[in-house]
Amino acid sequence: MRSSFLLLLIALLLLLVGELHYFLKPQPTRKELQDISGAFTASTRWQGKYAPAFDLTTTQGERFSLSDSVGKKVIVLNFFATWCGPCQGEMAEFERYFEEHKEGSFLLLAVDARESPQAVGAFFQEHKLSFPVGVDDGHIETLYGVTGYPTTVLIGVDGKVQFYEAGALPNANVAFDAFLRGNRDLLAAGKAISTADYLKQAGVPSPPPAPLDNVVLEGRAKRIAARMDCPCGCDLRVEACHCRTARKIKKLLAAGNYAGKSDVEIVKALNKKYCMGEM
Repeated sequence: MRSSFLLLLIALLLLLVGELHYFLKPQPTRKELQDISGAFTASTRWQGKYAPAFDLTTTQGERFSLSDSVGKKVIVLNFFATWCGPCQGEMAEFERYFEEHKEGSFLLLAVDARESPQAVGAFFQEHKLSFPVGVDDGHIETLYGVTGYPTTVLIGVDGKVQFYEAGALPNANVAFDAFLRGNRDLLAAGKAISTADYLKQAGVPSPPPAPLDNVVLEGRAKRIAARMDCPCGCDLRVEACHCRTARKIKKLLAAGNYAGKSDVEIVKALNKKYCMGEM
């Protein structure tokens, strides 16, 4: 009877201590809870999505453009901060893996969280790291939904996110080897995405085509184009007009095949060829 009473008393005391600990310990904020939840669901949400395109200048002054490497290499992005303990703990593992695979179809890029290039350079020197690193102003981590450090993203040669992990990686072989083998098979089979297709899928607009009248008119060619009324029927001279007819005439004038003709003869010949031609 006495022992049962003591056990009950101990249980009540433990329960009281637990309750006191819960109420006295600072509770996570709403944002912290959202970040924790986001970290658990990010892997699923990103799986199979086309990787957002971005450009980044490394601390060595080299320009890295994701679209230049997609479809050619397996790309690993490691979002980190120098003050982050788990980030520091995984750097040696990343360096080892990078040294073992850098000669193949593998690329590792570290993306720092808005720190100074000097601080990042000192960090890399201290930890003896040789893979490229750039400082993000917040744009890239926003594109990739990064809410904590470290976060590691692997982009396959199909242009899609194949691996997304929030938290430190203790073993890069376990994390990356299978993806590296699978993507090398895709490369060997010619099934990697092209730069043009990646940019299209990633929502990057194609550059406008070069204008047909992107020619330099000098000397006699410029003089004729400035004096000749455009045969398209507008009120402009050939030099100022950008219709299809004017562009074709400028191209001919730039070629300089005048065959000993006078300016008047050249204008007559061009008018005869293009008079009221297609605009």
